[in-house]
Amino acid sequence: MSEKKGMSPEIVAALIGVAGTIAVAVLFNNQSQSSPDPTTQVPIVITATFEPTAVPTDTVPPGEPTSTPAPTNTPEPTPTEVQPVALGQDWAQGCISSLWQAYPPSLTVIDKGDGCLQEPVYVFAADNGALSFIGSRGGAGSVEDYGLFAPLPESGSVTFKISLKDLNNVDLWVGVFDEADVKSNGLLMTIPAGNVKKRSITIKDPFTYETKDSSATVDQGSGFSLTFNFNNLSVTGNVNPFVFVTNPFPLPSANKWLYFGYRGLSGSYRIEGSIFDFVIE
Repeated sequence: MSEKKGMSPEIVAALIGVAGTIAVAVLFNNQSQSSPDPTTQVPIVITATFEPTAVPTDTVPPGEPTSTPAPTNTPEPTPTEVQPVALGQDWAQGCISSLWQAYPPSLTVIDKGDGCLQEPVYVFAADNGALSFIGSRGGAGSVEDYGLFAPLPESGSVTFKISLKDLNNVDLWVGVFDEADVKSNGLLMTIPAGNVKKRSITIKDPFTYETKDSSATVDQGSGFSLTFNFNNLSVTGNVNPFVFVTNPFPLPSANKWLYFGYRGLSGSYRIEGSIFDFVIE
């Protein structure tokens, strides 16, 4: 009976050794991937995500529309206040200075904004250095007063002439008062109604209209000339030249007002004339 030949023991032993080596290598590799060394710390990186913030720049990126700056308010020019034309200079300029105030205050007066009043101011108008006036009333009527007031300095003098063409049932008034009111305290000088060629100058009480004193009859000539001298205590009236001087009238007030006007008496009246050569010092 013949013997069967098999694999030698040496070869079997070699194969078993190679298989074992391969198994150990595979096992070691799996353990290395699934179980990391606990002594080794793997850093964890956290990345924060932020919204981008626009940063203003002085330049506009190419292709972007340019921005329009906000409109700025242009300051309005401050109007320059026009000063009134000085008293004594206004009539020569054909102007009634806005320093004058109409009486009674109910009269409509318009300030032109150039230092002068719109003319006529009731029945008064300035031209060629004179203040002219024409006033009248027909038929029945009671006593009425019309005129112009202007502020005076605390002390000084004012001189002027009066030319009259008509003085029918009306008295011409000139005076210095402590208020812009004919019913206030003051020295009142009047030229009574009548023949304008020869008149006396009469001192009246503005409250009672009682006659206090009067000058001699004066020829009008080129005009009746009068002067008021005043200070912070009193006022004195003169009829020039050296015709008549009033006693000092007590007027202890820093505020003084010059008045030119007239009183229309009861019934119809008419007045026409002018005041000129007006000088205030």
